[in-house]
Amino acid sequence: MKCYICSSDNLTKFLDLGMHPPPLNFVTKEQFGTKDPVFPLELFFCNSCGLIQSGIAVNPNLMFIDYVYTSGISLAFKNHLESFAKHIFDVFNLNSNDLVIDVACNDGTLLSFFSNCGTKVLGVDPSSVAKTAMEKGVPIINNFFNESVAKEILSNNGKAKVITATNVFAHVKELDSFMKGIKLLLEDDGVFVSESQYLKHILEKLEYDTIYHEHLRYYGLKQLVKLFEMYEMELFDAEIIHAQGGSIRAYASLKGKYHVSDSVNKILKDEEEENLHSLETWKKFAEKVSENKETLLSLLLELKSQNKKIVGISAPGRSTTVLNYCNITSEILDYVTEKSNLKIGKYTPGTHIEVVDDEKLVEEQPDYGLLLSWHLADSIIPKIRKSGFKGKIIVGLPEPKIL
Repeated sequence: MKCYICSSDNLTKFLDLGMHPPPLNFVTKEQFGTKDPVFPLELFFCNSCGLIQSGIAVNPNLMFIDYVYTSGISLAFKNHLESFAKHIFDVFNLNSNDLVIDVACNDGTLLSFFSNCGTKVLGVDPSSVAKTAMEKGVPIINNFFNESVAKEILSNNGKAKVITATNVFAHVKELDSFMKGIKLLLEDDGVFVSESQYLKHILEKLEYDTIYHEHLRYYGLKQLVKLFEMYEMELFDAEIIHAQGGSIRAYASLKGKYHVSDSVNKILKDEEEENLHSLETWKKFAEKVSENKETLLSLLLELKSQNKKIVGISAPGRSTTVLNYCNITSEILDYVTEKSNLKIGKYTPGTHIEVVDDEKLVEEQPDYGLLLSWHLADSIIPKIRKSGFKGKIIVGLPEPKIL
């Protein structure tokens, strides 16, 4: 195994979460007789460049074709995408002649906002969810983005002023082909804007639930700068944002096209001061992960011993990691509530907990609800209370607590 960025084979495993199914492979009751496909979920530290990466790359076709996540399902994330589109449109002075390409465009939510701003748009996405975007009238290439697809786009649509990749840049298995495709498609003054889970937030908030098979790399700004340099591109601006529990938004272009913002050096300096790229830092992180598992599971088992009814609230991809790693099964959670019709009526990957409509939370009033989308607690909890749920809410990370 080699580092995705610097190709070094000097890697050290520091975290082993066990065997896990792909995070969004929800199953039907008819599938209970067959074993869920599971793969090792391990993290490695590159002693050369500091990249943190997964030890195994699961076949993308197993994870991203029959897909159950939609960008527009969360109002908070939908608002984030709308703000993002308007920000990019204004900062880079886009107009009706400019083409915006969204890689892994999902249901087309982001592209719809760019279209509303007045730009030309094109989405690339291999999943079943992309059909929703097509139904909205968004032009879609139903495929994985790579150099070959980029050549097809160049021939049919020309170059892009902006290419976006929100919560997908860390998912890409064939990174070299992806980067060559981006560089090929950018206009001379074009910009590639990515949003990825930020390594510092994973450390600070103990976000081990964001470790799952879709995510192959966990970026600090230092590694992103190095990656773009390898392709004669330049990361000229970066900002830390709140989306997805804490993300880094990086702006890259062909080399020398934009002034490098002071924010880049500021974030790089902060990462060094926090020892973000130290193996010892991540060994301590692994210890805290193990402690969290013991504390959370003990809390839930204690409540069950008191005959309390506990359910899960929300079933994002990250919940698969917590449920499987902490051995939280249907013997602990009676069910998990959701608002996505793509998940309701199915069962959680690996742990096989039934997924039901959010309304059941209010109808049955269980004693406790384990909030699995804890990173969105500030927006979800007020809605839950407003809907009429009176039970107590458990937040598992970064430290288990009852609200």
